[in-house]
Amino acid sequence: MTRILLINPPSREALGSPLLGQQYVAAALLAKDCEVRVLDAAARCQPASVDAVLAAVDEFRPDVAAFGLFTRWVWHAYQAAKALRGKVRWLIAGGPHATARPREVLEQGFDAALAGEAEQSAVRFVDFTAGRGKLESIEGVHFAGGSGPPHRFLEDLDALPEPLEALPLYDSRWYVPAGVTMPPGGVLSSRGCPAHCTFCANYVTGHKFRYRSAEKVVAELNRLHGLTGATFVPFWDDALTANRAHLIQLCRAIEDGVRFPLTWSAITRANLVTPRLLDTMKRSGCLVVNFGVESGDDLILRAIRKGISTAQVERALNWAKERGLMTSCNFMTGFPQETPAALENTRRFMERIAPLVDYFSTLGVVVPYPATPLYEDFHAQYGFTNWWLEERYSRYTVPPSTEDLDRFRQFYRDDANLELDFFRYSDEMRVMIRECLRYKAEHNLQKYGCGDSPHGPSHLTETVAHL
Repeated sequence: MTRILLINPPSREALGSPLLGQQYVAAALLAKDCEVRVLDAAARCQPASVDAVLAAVDEFRPDVAAFGLFTRWVWHAYQAAKALRGKVRWLIAGGPHATARPREVLEQGFDAALAGEAEQSAVRFVDFTAGRGKLESIEGVHFAGGSGPPHRFLEDLDALPEPLEALPLYDSRWYVPAGVTMPPGGVLSSRGCPAHCTFCANYVTGHKFRYRSAEKVVAELNRLHGLTGATFVPFWDDALTANRAHLIQLCRAIEDGVRFPLTWSAITRANLVTPRLLDTMKRSGCLVVNFGVESGDDLILRAIRKGISTAQVERALNWAKERGLMTSCNFMTGFPQETPAALENTRRFMERIAPLVDYFSTLGVVVPYPATPLYEDFHAQYGFTNWWLEERYSRYTVPPSTEDLDRFRQFYRDDANLELDFFRYSDEMRVMIRECLRYKAEHNLQKYGCGDSPHGPSHLTETVAHL
């Protein structure tokens, strides 16, 4: 039996629940009768260090150590990989960064990189290590001597083992100090997003929209409630409403088949909702709709290929609020095409829609990720080629406790990404970026009782987690 250790490498991000993508891969390996362990070195209550990774390998002695790589924290992962060289038979990596930069991953000490969705390629890699199959026949694999066929996106999502099969591999004490119950990591009913936004690293699941059957999703929701007691579940689909017929079918199945009082949240685009669809979502328990807006300037929305307009955003928010839904809006600032005037338009747009918005995304200075047009078109011009290989870009400020209100307020008025200065902002641009950040923060802090009034926080932490 192959022993495989799945590692979410160290970072200071302080995750509050297991990564759903890692659970899917773990479940696929368990179905292959592998002996699987998980180390989430980015969990809120775990020691986030290379030493923790070394200790886990020394204790378990796996045949394969597999990292999930995210660009923002890949510097930490590379340090851990260097320390593991010679201590494990096979050192492999998957995830967004391995998909975007597979040859770099090999140069940093990994034996193989798995591009794309890894549920099937990880299983085939295990077969290879056991002498069943050839390395070069694995779709999406890259290794020192070459690569396999290009990865293909999974078509039959229902055929994947349910991610909850892997939940026993996680310890609730990694995420919650008391560790009484496991925080739910959410559910995926689909993969892919039809949009082509210039900043989006949508190269793991692609643009083709694929979905699970409503029956499978409902069964997972019921099981998730049974295992964790969760009654609020976030749907992490990139564009839940992209296929309206499928979503309507899912909502009806939730109404008919969910055996507990479910509420849920959705992420989508302002041009992919209608009043009738929002009615259907509300009836099945939808509580929150999160709209990706990014800018309040229509010229910038066109420049970043967002495919929506500010008029569509305002219309969708009005529809949602008329139906009693909570709303959240994501905004980004600092695109290279932006000007102070464009940012002023964004701030004014925020003011206009504020009565319709329960929560604006915190922080939000744009980061150029590899393989996106935002990175590929501008990295040479602005001099941030391969920025993720420098330690200073991997730092993270942990949100302070709401018990320290002054520090908590200041954290939500700032964004450390501004100091990374990817696009060499002028002083005037910095002023306007900070003004947009401040407006979003003040809106949220006042809305949830953490503003400069003498009153204390009122469920802000819980609400932020839900939104």
